[in-house]
Amino acid sequence: MPALVAMLFGGLTLLELDSRVSLSHELLAGGAESAASSVEVVVYPGKGSPLIGEVRVVFAAPGRGQVRTVLQYCEDDRQGMPEGVQTPAPGTRYAMPLQIVYLPSDPSTALAAVDARDWTMDRRTPRNGWGLLVGGSTFLLLAMVLLTIGARRRGLSWWEWYSEGRLERTGPQ
Repeated sequence: MPALVAMLFGGLTLLELDSRVSLSHELLAGGAESAASSVEVVVYPGKGSPLIGEVRVVFAAPGRGQVRTVLQYCEDDRQGMPEGVQTPAPGTRYAMPLQIVYLPSDPSTALAAVDARDWTMDRRTPRNGWGLLVGGSTFLLLAMVLLTIGARRRGLSWWEWYSEGRLERTGPQ
């Protein structure tokens, strides 16, 4: 079971990272940049400690006026902020002045410029995701092989590794 959890976690990490990096590349290559005139962070309660759920920004986009949107992705960088909706504390990741990159055709698709740059240069997270995926797969295959060998020793077909053993039939057939 831990091997399946590792595979699932690794696969989901890679899928989410791929979408973050793709959007980051798209916005950095063909997007526009603006400074946010207003930033609000929504800090939700977490199991151990609160976490950032959304970052709401207002920024000026040429030809569109003031745009209100929620950043597509955000890092959990609450740095001691309490739960609730609030302005980010000075010195935190989303504090003012926050630079935004957005699609000129759809300004609601936006990221913090610092996030876009960090995600395109991140080499550690993909390595960790692949490690979990490959490691989990390896342990899963090893477990399957060992279970199959055990089933064959008990006189069962290779796919019957979950059975107790052959049932002896008594009486007429």
